[in-house]
Amino acid sequence: MSKTADPYYPLDSPLSSSPSGMRRGTLKLQEKLLPSPQPRTDSLPRLTSISDFLSPHHSTIHPPLEDLNALDEYIQEEPSNLVQIIPALTHFLEQYCLDKPETCGELWTGKLKPLLMDLQANDQPIERPRPPSPVCERKPEKWINVHGEEWEDDYAWLKDRENPDVLKYIEDENEYASKMLEDTKPLQKLLYKEFVSRIDESEQSATVTLQDGWTYYTRKACTSLMVAGQEYRLHCRSKDGKEDVYLDENVIANSKEFEEASYFRVGFLKHSPNCKLIAYGIDSSGNERYTTYFMDMDKKQVLDDRIEGVYEDLEFACDNSVFYTVLDDFERAYELRRHKLGTDVTTDALLYHEEDEMFFLSLTKTCNGKYILLNSSAQITSETRYISTEKPDDPPSLLFPRRENIQYTCENHGRYFYILTNEDSKNNWLFRMPIPSTLSKPPSTDEELLEFRETVIEHRDFVLIEHFEVRRNHLIVFERSNCLQNVRIVDLSYDGFNTYHYISFGEMVYSLWPGTVREEERALAKTSLFDTNILRFTYTSFIQPKQVVDYNMDDRTMTVVYEEHIGGYEQTMYTSRRLFATGVDGTAVPISIVYRRDLLGLNQTPSQPNPCLLHAYGAYGAFVNPIFSASRLSLLDRGFIYAAAHVRGGADMGNGWYEEGKLTKKPNTFLDFCSAAEYLCKEGYTTPSKLSIYGRSAGGLLIGAAINIRPDLFAAALTEVPFVDVINTMFDATIPWTAFEYEEWGNPNDREIYDVMKTYCPYTKIRGQALARNAYPHLLVVGGMNDPRVAFFEPLKFVAKMRGERRRYLSKPVRPSPLAHDDSAADTPTSSGLRKAPTLATMAGGTPNDTLLPSHPTPRSLLLRIEDAGHGGSSGQYSFLENLAFEYAFLITSLNADTATSASIPSPIRHSIDEGVQDRTNKPKKSKKRGKEDVEEKEYRRRAKGDRGPSNIFQVGFVLRLHSQNHPHSSSK
Repeated sequence: MSKTADPYYPLDSPLSSSPSGMRRGTLKLQEKLLPSPQPRTDSLPRLTSISDFLSPHHSTIHPPLEDLNALDEYIQEEPSNLVQIIPALTHFLEQYCLDKPETCGELWTGKLKPLLMDLQANDQPIERPRPPSPVCERKPEKWINVHGEEWEDDYAWLKDRENPDVLKYIEDENEYASKMLEDTKPLQKLLYKEFVSRIDESEQSATVTLQDGWTYYTRKACTSLMVAGQEYRLHCRSKDGKEDVYLDENVIANSKEFEEASYFRVGFLKHSPNCKLIAYGIDSSGNERYTTYFMDMDKKQVLDDRIEGVYEDLEFACDNSVFYTVLDDFERAYELRRHKLGTDVTTDALLYHEEDEMFFLSLTKTCNGKYILLNSSAQITSETRYISTEKPDDPPSLLFPRRENIQYTCENHGRYFYILTNEDSKNNWLFRMPIPSTLSKPPSTDEELLEFRETVIEHRDFVLIEHFEVRRNHLIVFERSNCLQNVRIVDLSYDGFNTYHYISFGEMVYSLWPGTVREEERALAKTSLFDTNILRFTYTSFIQPKQVVDYNMDDRTMTVVYEEHIGGYEQTMYTSRRLFATGVDGTAVPISIVYRRDLLGLNQTPSQPNPCLLHAYGAYGAFVNPIFSASRLSLLDRGFIYAAAHVRGGADMGNGWYEEGKLTKKPNTFLDFCSAAEYLCKEGYTTPSKLSIYGRSAGGLLIGAAINIRPDLFAAALTEVPFVDVINTMFDATIPWTAFEYEEWGNPNDREIYDVMKTYCPYTKIRGQALARNAYPHLLVVGGMNDPRVAFFEPLKFVAKMRGERRRYLSKPVRPSPLAHDDSAADTPTSSGLRKAPTLATMAGGTPNDTLLPSHPTPRSLLLRIEDAGHGGSSGQYSFLENLAFEYAFLITSLNADTATSASIPSPIRHSIDEGVQDRTNKPKKSKKRGKEDVEEKEYRRRAKGDRGPSNIFQVGFVLRLHSQNHPHSSSK
């Protein structure tokens, strides 16, 4: 069934080698899901002559090499542009030497050697003074908690967003972060140009044809001259070859109403059943409170009706009235109202009020469009009401009342409701029952109603049913087993539910979901395809750009109706695979990785350690699905391995996997992550000095806990909108969503929960002595000033306390002390160079002996950016990429500090901007004095004659949240 979404994230059983039943004989892997992509016209062939290289076709970023005047202007405009020409010059020189080997000696002695000597003579490091880090005043607040313990928080005062001192401190932190990365601006510019060069500015979504004869789609906003750069999309329809742009988000964003807004997002767009009206919601601050506007499609006229303070859920009835949910002061959708166009919004009828603060409301429409479903959900409990779209005046009818720990997801087919539930099962089962109102004698009790249930698909211990959809003649069931997704197609034209088949997929690391990524097209396709035999889904993997596929469920053929085009991308150069690490308790933890084929040997084993970015989430039963990322190519092409750890707390291995990583078992999430990191190091994929980590929201909790547990295991960490102040937040019922979160993290008023929280809460467990010894990794923390899910003050307090604790320990002598407990031996280096893995006992056993941690002679970077945005960061496409370039530059430079000078990976010339930043850009700065090399780095230098240079960062961690109707927040803590 659909998982509850994470209110703190935006917009993944024990392993069995051969699970019984499901896949044996029913799931035959084919060579590929779809035909291999044909060579693209924008893909560049391997060059065969200098004249080939001089062709303007091969450079969309800088002028061609034969146009010297244009190159002069290009360099004069921005001297750092020379960096972008170096790859072209290198290949030009290489080809020249191959064509005329007899001139190589003269070329070397007469041209290249003097140039090299001159560059070496001038290659002196630029010593810039390190700017002083911001200082945040300690203002201790003390109280006695419910367990009789004295509790102190030195930085609780930072919660006041109206306090001028708080705003000044935020300003100081932002300025400090910018100054610390001032030297990386040329790199940021280069990264940004890489990102933009891969964008298909003519991209258009998959199309949907509705009953009015118009074909609907969205596309990028380019001019007729193909001038790129618009932040937002166009919503279009076409008929008889003529396009009608009915909504231009860019025009609205630049209108007088929103031109001064720091944030802009069209959060939803819904079409009325008769295609005459649209309703769209705009968030202009990032706080996810939308204002709903209505527009007449024929007249292109925005109506006077306007509904403020609503969430993203809105559905049209057949009479064009709309049902919507309203947010309370705690960002919880708690009321269902109905609006009739042309009437005063203040008179809208209140249809349902949710009084339990642990429950929120959400709206969906069934696939056939006949019913609007009102879901009232807590983390692990839900109930459903239904409203006929043809009888919108009727009050919502209760289908099933809420029962603790039981969830329902419903669909309609004919006179039946099909219902997915976790009742008496971890991995869900599917049944159907008649619509109560269609029975000749409606049941008077719930028990009588349950007697009409008919099992469709039984519960299976090894298969999680994620979601399902219906068509007139088919039932579509999305399943997951052993971290792999499958789709079962049941033919409803036969009696019973035993006539079915599975769609075959060729890759072992892939992702798929119903419909498309964009909600508007997904909603339109969901209802318009009901009477067909077509299943539309999106398929992607680490190496396959997103494809929208129409699958014919009768003849079992596939048609690609949309494919993401990536400039200069060659799929054959990359590969992905799945590994398994062993957790501290013996549990096998899946890890999905992607890298360039030329990075590892023919047997796909690493010949040397590589820079690596490890990502995880591990909360709310969410899935960390392997999807394609164009920006990640800037990471992979610089020799990185990108890895996603499927840790407990997510549901990648089923709901049992989720339950093993929540409440009192939450530490399993962090231990699994550390085990995954250690596995990658022990198997030679990377080393601690080359390992960076990333997580956002609840994944930020994971990052914060991991660097406290094992600061020596990571070289750099990046976390966005992190949920790091667990105990204080969960004690404070005035913070939005606290009550709702009890079922995920637990209520700290419970002593057992409280004791467990104290072992992992990142804010509570900061290790000042380790910070003073520079034993923590480089750290960049990003927050959102208007974030309704993780308040801005959580990352703010976290960084302020880290700075304060470091200064406190630096101000007093540090004297090594004997181990306080045997558990602290977990920090002792082992013969492999890695420290012993932590255990639950280690985490709860007291303060580790930080004097055993390796120290570093130079301070580690500790940076904070608080953006004027919400939980999802920048809303515009290009502003998002600018911020991403900043974060990439942070990780690149952080890893360079601990990595040997590298040469870029050899590769065919695909695109001048894609060749990677070489030499000076990725070269570590020389220092006047070097600290003593650690054993690991010395051994690595002996083995590696120049490694793949550290470079890029993560792809924004995408935790695919399918069907988040059971929770108003699809990403957060």
